Amino acid sequence: MRRLVAALLIGLAASPAVAQTRYDTPWAHVETPAPGPARSIGGPARGCIAGAVALPAEGEGFQVLRRWRNRFWGNPELTRFITRFGGEVAATLKRPVLIGDMSQPRGGPMATGHRSHQMGVDVDILFTLGPMAAGAREALKDPPSMLRPGGLSVDDGRFAAAQVSLLRLAARDADVARVFVNFRLKKQLCDTLPAGNRAWLNKIRPWAGHDEHFHVRLRCPADSPACEDQDGVPPGDGCDETLDAWFRPPPPPDPNAPKPPPPKIPQLPAACDAVLNTP
Repeated sequence: MRRLVAALLIGLAASPAVAQTRYDTPWAHVETPAPGPARSIGGPARGCIAGAVALPAEGEGFQVLRRWRNRFWGNPELTRFITRFGGEVAATLKRPVLIGDMSQPRGGPMATGHRSHQMGVDVDILFTLGPMAAGAREALKDPPSMLRPGGLSVDDGRFAAAQVSLLRLAARDADVARVFVNFRLKKQLCDTLPAGNRAWLNKIRPWAGHDEHFHVRLRCPADSPACEDQDGVPPGDGCDETLDAWFRPPPPPDPNAPKPPPPKIPQLPAACDAVLNTP
């Protein structure tokens, strides 16, 4: 397996056009979790997981999308969160949530779609609620956006009370570190939520994309000492300069700037080598 990793890295260096769009990573080809107790190792964008557990295809208050991708694995704390969250959504909204990508069986870099989701504490959840038939869940390609065509404003017909409830329930969970949403959705929340009901906005962090789903990241599990938490979110509701910066136009490109190098597979913690290579 070490020879395979070395060959893949050499191939990436020799093929920058391919490397710009996707990784060719051995982590994406491992179909089963590493044995042993659950351990999240490293950080969200440079880590792995041993002892990952699979989320069932459906349960109370949740249904899993596109299981053919084999990205329904996580730390047991993550599956417990999803089960807990699904139960709360079922009780509150009477409909199930649709669960997108979690992690691969041993975490690590994915071939496409994410730079994070590497150590079993991240999950994508659609803003659109279920239920959805099993066949439709597997075939889903483009979930509905919460933004109007063109992406410059929020679609109030889609991003409504139910979607705000989803975010509130997730952010109020004690194990949740942060929830990523499109920056225009964060601004909508800042502009419309009444005073006295905003403390949970602290965990709602603005990001690009994330207009058809939100991304939940848990704190490092207590039994994973090699897991690296991000810095805590700053105090306040986040309706401040950190949000305003997303709406400023980017500086004009420098025509003399060197072309950025193609992305490289991140250097993972040494402990991940054993996770990848364990039979």
